[in-house]
Amino acid sequence: MNWRKSIISIIVIIVLFVLAWLLYGKLAGMAEAPEEKQKEAIKLFVKTEKVSYTTNEAKIVETGRLSSQQSVDLSAEVQGQILPGDVILKEGTKFKKGTLLIKIFDEEARNNLKAGKSRFMNGIASILPDIRIDFPENFQKYQDFFNSLKIDQPLPELPELDSDKEKVFLASRNVLNDYFSIKSSEVRLAKYRLYAPFNGTFTAVYLEPGSVANPGSRIASMIRTDKLELEVPVRIEDAYWIQVGDKVQVSTKDLHLHWTGTVVRKSDFMDPSSQAITVYVALVSEKNKPLYQGQYLRAEFASKTIESSMEIPRSAVFNKNRVFTVENGKLKENQVDILKNMETTVIFSGLPAGVDIVVEPLVNAKEGFNAEILK
Repeated sequence: MNWRKSIISIIVIIVLFVLAWLLYGKLAGMAEAPEEKQKEAIKLFVKTEKVSYTTNEAKIVETGRLSSQQSVDLSAEVQGQILPGDVILKEGTKFKKGTLLIKIFDEEARNNLKAGKSRFMNGIASILPDIRIDFPENFQKYQDFFNSLKIDQPLPELPELDSDKEKVFLASRNVLNDYFSIKSSEVRLAKYRLYAPFNGTFTAVYLEPGSVANPGSRIASMIRTDKLELEVPVRIEDAYWIQVGDKVQVSTKDLHLHWTGTVVRKSDFMDPSSQAITVYVALVSEKNKPLYQGQYLRAEFASKTIESSMEIPRSAVFNKNRVFTVENGKLKENQVDILKNMETTVIFSGLPAGVDIVVEPLVNAKEGFNAEILK
């Protein structure tokens, strides 16, 4: 009996399931289909200008790094202990042209020079009697030369030789050899004192006072601070417009300070990685507007004119040379010819005159979007 009840229960469940399914289908057919909402078409409000070609001024504005026109090493040519000069031998110390930078102990060299002059004076004194006899007409000039000799003063100019006989006479007595040996020693003695060749500052110091310098030793590095150069990398297409002698308006990046420079040279080679040519602009530091090596400055070169062109904001151009125009209420993508890229604008051509060109950046815009021009 139990299995009969189970079969009956299963049959009842199946019948109820079929009836429920039939009822659901009937009710679903009676329901009204929902109306599809029409999607509203995307519409952009854009700012445009009519394409109109005129003559535009193209500016070349780039950023460069400032460096000194002269950067040299202070090196010793003689041996000796380094002694202090008129300025402190420390990095950052400023000095004027002609300032005694350092001294090298020179007492031995100075005494050797005095000894050489003393021997030379004795030699001249010993030949004066012979000159009186053999060259009476030239005796007075050698007497005057002897009287002008001073132990602590540079040698005066040797009297001019009037004949070959006179030359042979002096050469045989070693007068010429001794004279030029002393002149050479005087030049060498001058190398014990090193003077500033320009207005500048020390950028590095390698030997302090008290150290012993040898010939060729690097003592310090220094740069000229009153004459500087701005090294400006310029694109090859712009470099053709820049000429040596052109005036350049130079300023800090915030345009707070201004200087006027001059193009002094252009490199004859191109940086292969940046495709740029370096232009060098000479600048002079001023008391109230100092310049510093390593400083980055903005350089604005002379303007050039471009005929039959139009200028628009740089942000309106995308994918290097693509712009949007509005035609029949829709956006259209166009390619233009970029004639000059500037800081915030571009100069272009290549569109028909009178077309409405979009002059603002559009985010996620595509060709075919509905567009309304803002009045």
